[in-house]
Order: sequence, then C-alpha cells, then structure tokens
Amino acid sequence: MEARRRKTILFIVDSFNPTALRRALDRKMVPAMEFLKKRGYFTDRCVSVFPTMTPTCASTIATGTSPSDHQVPGFVWFNRREKRIVNYGISPLAVWKMGVKRVIQDLLFNLNHIQLSKKVKTLYESMEEAGFTTGAVNPFIFRSSRSHRARIPFIMQLCSTFGLSGKLMGPGNLFLGQFCPPESSQWSKILAVPHYLRKFGVNDEYSGTVGRWIIRRGRQPDLLTIYLPDTDGYSHRHDPYCSEDSLQRADRQVGKILGAFPSWDEAIKKNTIIIVGDHSQSRVDDRSHIVRLSRELGIFPQLDIGKEDRPDSEIAVCLNERMAHIYILRDRERLQSAVTNRLQSVRGVDQIAWKDGEWFRLMQAGGRMLSYRPGRDLWDDYGNGWSLEGDPRAAGAGIHGHTIVFNQYPDALAQFANALNCENAGDLVVTAKVGFEFSGDHGPEHPGCGSHGSIHREDALVPLFVAGEPFGASKPRIMDLAPFIRSQYGLA
Repeated sequence: MEARRRKTILFIVDSFNPTALRRALDRKMVPAMEFLKKRGYFTDRCVSVFPTMTPTCASTIATGTSPSDHQVPGFVWFNRREKRIVNYGISPLAVWKMGVKRVIQDLLFNLNHIQLSKKVKTLYESMEEAGFTTGAVNPFIFRSSRSHRARIPFIMQLCSTFGLSGKLMGPGNLFLGQFCPPESSQWSKILAVPHYLRKFGVNDEYSGTVGRWIIRRGRQPDLLTIYLPDTDGYSHRHDPYCSEDSLQRADRQVGKILGAFPSWDEAIKKNTIIIVGDHSQSRVDDRSHIVRLSRELGIFPQLDIGKEDRPDSEIAVCLNERMAHIYILRDRERLQSAVTNRLQSVRGVDQIAWKDGEWFRLMQAGGRMLSYRPGRDLWDDYGNGWSLEGDPRAAGAGIHGHTIVFNQYPDALAQFANALNCENAGDLVVTAKVGFEFSGDHGPEHPGCGSHGSIHREDALVPLFVAGEPFGASKPRIMDLAPFIRSQYGLA
C-alpha cells in the first residue's frame, strides 16, 4: 500500500553534462540537486541510448525500451514507407526547407501518434490503464489515451497556411507550452508573463511554474514528468563542460517544485524524486572539425530534405550532429560497399556500423574491424551475451576472461545492435570522433560549442539522482527508469 501512496516526480534535463554538474556542485550552485544527492542515490555515469538525440532518448525514458523496439531512430531519419526524410526541426534552415507544416506535423502529432511504435507502451499508457493518474509538462514523448485539443500559435498557423490542427493523445494532465496550456481562468496571470511566450512556452521556467501550480492546486498525479529543455540550447551556444549557469537555472525549477510541499524533506517522504539527463554533450573543437558529410559523399546522388524519393537518388544522408544514418535507396549491395569505402577516408569519421544477416559489423577508423552477434561466449557488464570475431577495440572494449569491459563507448555492442535493429535506422550508421561534428547544407554547426549524437561516453553518460525510494542499479541506464517506476506501482 505504501507504494500506491507514494507518488513519482521525474525531471528530465536535456543535455545534462556530468562535468558541468560536478563544477556546479563544487561551487554550491545547485542546492536542490545537492539536497537530493545527499539523501538518495546518485551517479554521473548513467548510460543513455544511441543515437544520443532527444527524440530517441525521450522515447527510451518513456517506454523503457531501445530503438529496436520503440522505432524512433534519431532527430533526422528516412521514412522508407513514405519515402521521405523526417526532420523534427534540427535547425531553422531545415524548418524552412522542409516547411513549417511538415515539421510541426511530425514533431507534435506524428512522433507520438504514428512513429513511436504501437507495440510498446509509454509509462503514461501502462499506468493509466492500471488505474493510476499521470501527467507531463513539456514532454517530447507523451502518448496516452486522453484527448487534448492542440492550440497552434498564430505565427505557426500563418507559416503553415492554417493547415495545422488535431488532437493530442496524452496523459490526463498534459501541459505542452502554448500548444496545450492549462484550462483554467485562474491561470491567466501565469499566461501573461514572459516565460509563456519564450520558445512558445517550451522552456525551463514554464515547466517549473506549471509543475508547482499542479501540486499546489491539489492536482498532482501519481506520475508527473517535468522536462527542462534549456540546457540543450545553452550547451549548443557555449562550452558544454561549463554549462553550470544553465544547470543552476534548471536547479531553481527543481527547488520550485520541491518547495510546493511543506518542506523539501516532506517532498521526498511523499514522492520518489528522479532527475536524469536524456544525453550529454561534448565540445566541437573548431570550424576545421566540422565534417560536411553530404559533400564528402557528393559522388552519390542524394535525396534532399523536403523531397520525396526520386529515381535518380542513390542515398539519403540523415545528419544527427555527431552521428548519421546513411540509407541506400537502390542497388544496395554495390552502393553500400562503395559508400563504406568512401567513409573510411573521411577525416573525423570514427565508426561505421551495419547489419549483415545475424551479424553486426563495426569498422573503426584505422582499419579495426569487429563482427559480433548475440551468443554465450562472452558477457558484458549489462548481462548481455555475445560471440565476437575480430578486434574488440573497434568498440572500445577489452576482454578479461569471459567478460567484455567497455571504456570510451559504454554498452557499445548492445547500443549499436539496438540502433541497427530499428526498422527505421540507416543501412549504415556513422559516428564522429570526439571533437568533430557532421554538418550539411541544412544542419546546425557548433564550432567551439556543444554537440551530441554519438555513442562516445562524452555524449552518452549522464547524471542520475533518485531520492525517496531505494535504487540499487550498479550499471544504470536510462532504459532502466521506466521499469523502476512501474515496479513502484506493482506493474510488470
């Protein structure tokens, strides 16, 4: 019965960098996080999912599954069924090229209602089906069974020639910036302040303010998810290892919600409080480390974003900052080999991976090659069994007895396998070396600033706080959080 009385508040900090957090903790800049750290579980080595892009990571946090199950392969990918590139708005130029209507349709409606696999359940779906209440403020992934009217801001309606409308199927308590605001006349004072207008309400201040309002109004559901997006944009504009100023602002929102209770101690008596990052960010060295991958593959006719597949297109290059999906659109056997050979000579490319029947092939710059498949010859730290042929150093791994130990690429074998087993993944998956970033005609560039997407630990390791309920995972992954939350309510 205690598990039913205790509620859960899950904070997701976009681009939560462990180095920046350590600096902030040392400088006493994040009192709420320090409070939770002293009273519960903490690690700064929780493993994200690959690719380390928010739609993929958010899908994993919300479902407890990998891309092989939830089928969201990144921020930019090629939809083979519709024969078009999906881009959730990775840059303003991409939005202009794709068209506002298409981008918003994919991000606001299609991602949750169509592209996220129906074969998996979100936390909101599984908990509400069992009779529990759920809510979310500014989430990427929110799918559930309650219908909410989407309110499209006028400027977006104007840019899309008033072609956007529809229902959002989410939890009972869904608050999504200006797109799905609270229905209450008492909310009018909050709607008038600047944070409701900034980024259409999808910002840290709005998330924290709405979260506190929900609790103080006596409307707190059994699960409340609070998404704090601002550190991502801050890290893209600054050195991500020095993003403690943004973390301080995120911490204020955590403190604001803890302060909705009589005391912070009372908050963790009544709730399990979780803070986790979706992914981290690493620094791009300088402009010479921007790899224009589309140009490097310019000898192959490419499908342009905003266009449907054409007979003369051979490949689609979908850039996700520090990783890329390469889709072979025709003559696969010949072109895949030719593209792979070309990628090997591109400066800044770290790894190239593809699936070959039951085998996964992993090639690293410098000629290292590893083939592997599920088996019982060797075991990794996460309980996965593998059979290997070739050089495990291509995955940044070492072999100690019958154990695979990872270093710079956490959980690399399962991460690549889960990415490649996603039906929407590229035929080739490519990662960038540390300090490098992929860019193209419509992609963002972050020289001297932060970027993410790769499998490297600088992108993939995030902080995790759990207070109010024991959490004993020695090798935690963001994939473990949904099962942990479900277990508190007696759900499988």
